[in-house]
Amino acid sequence: MRRRYSIILLLLLFCFVSCLKDEKMATSPHAAITSFTIGYYRVKVHDMTWQGHDTVAYIRDNGSNYPMTIDQINNRIYNVDSLAYGSEVGRVTTSVYGTGTVVYYYADEPDLVYAWNSTDSIDFTRELYFGAVSTDESYIRYYQVNLNVHKVFPDSLIWHGPETAGFPALTGISAVVKGDSVFCFGIDTTGAVSFSGRHISEGGWNGSNHISGFQAADWQHRVTVSGGRFHTVSGGTLYCSDNGLDWSSERTGVSGILTSGTDNGVLWAISQDGNIIRTEDFSEWEQVQSVPQHFPDSAAYIFTYPLATNANLSRSVIVGLTGTLYVSVWTMLTGDTVLTEVDLPARKELCLPSVSGLSVFRYDGALFSAGRGLSGFRQSNDNGVTWYSCKSYAEDYASWNRYMQLPAGLDKNGPEFAAVADRNGYIWIMTEDGRVWHGAITRLIKH
Repeated sequence: MRRRYSIILLLLLFCFVSCLKDEKMATSPHAAITSFTIGYYRVKVHDMTWQGHDTVAYIRDNGSNYPMTIDQINNRIYNVDSLAYGSEVGRVTTSVYGTGTVVYYYADEPDLVYAWNSTDSIDFTRELYFGAVSTDESYIRYYQVNLNVHKVFPDSLIWHGPETAGFPALTGISAVVKGDSVFCFGIDTTGAVSFSGRHISEGGWNGSNHISGFQAADWQHRVTVSGGRFHTVSGGTLYCSDNGLDWSSERTGVSGILTSGTDNGVLWAISQDGNIIRTEDFSEWEQVQSVPQHFPDSAAYIFTYPLATNANLSRSVIVGLTGTLYVSVWTMLTGDTVLTEVDLPARKELCLPSVSGLSVFRYDGALFSAGRGLSGFRQSNDNGVTWYSCKSYAEDYASWNRYMQLPAGLDKNGPEFAAVADRNGYIWIMTEDGRVWHGAITRLIKH
């Protein structure tokens, strides 16, 4: 049982005890806490049973894994590294060392001071103060104690929006990132190709801006960024632009382009004579191979990134629609001469469905897809081979990533939307009815 005292009675107790001590025992006016450690506690986590049902589990964590900092100047004790989300800290033991006798009290009961004991269950959910009383009972030094716990799961995707100011309604939209800005191209209410853009961090969409240089009738609704410029295809011609407004012809005889998730300086395209071509300098084009059977005929994305096992080698992954029930996935490694088609998984629920307005982007080391008709994100951690649904609950298998959720106001049966990831750690979602969300996993945000 904890001993409770008022501050006055506590000092009187110390004075009484000192009178019983040997008069030769040395005393000191100094008081300080020099070491503070919390003990074991429970962490509540959401998990799945072997049958695939949601459940709650508790794990035991050791507070010694989270060192406590003692600020002797400002009289504060706190942990720099926050405890895991779901940590239960209402009853936690402590190990405290210092000069003098250790006491503590809660701010909501300031007149009740407890003489500390290592077996006491401390409630860190209340405002708490620990103190040290000097051995000569002349001085009490108090420290405010803060035990920091993550308020949200650190891998949760936190969304902001929707914002509508300055962002127009555009149909057949295509979203891209160029430098420090994000852009959305589409057909506006007048039937013209337009775009709206904003700086990633400064905000403020700049309304609807009519482009010039090609007509909307034959536009493919696909825009990509490569070599620091915008690129698109209309009527068999590849066009480019530095500012998104003014477009000029770059190459004829092009039937489509592959949208790149990042500007790596390489542009991939499909020629009208049936070849996959690419360029790095936009003057010389390399023929990769003839367009193979089952190759995407529309809405194709390409991602090139280093191998996890060898940063000197790269993998290119192409994901796109073929007019069938599921998307087609192709891959190529550094040194390969042709693309290889990825076999569809035997379990069809792990295939990526062909949906209207499919968007694919690379984020947090994985590929993600979204689109009208999908009930949330699909995630692939194996370069597009399998695609798991990022549901908060899945009946037949454990959720792949239950924390990657679409914005609450975005319904799978709502308007079509486009999604793209920027280099600062944010995902952008734009809908055809003029709404925008941006969100990020907190640990990925770059300032």
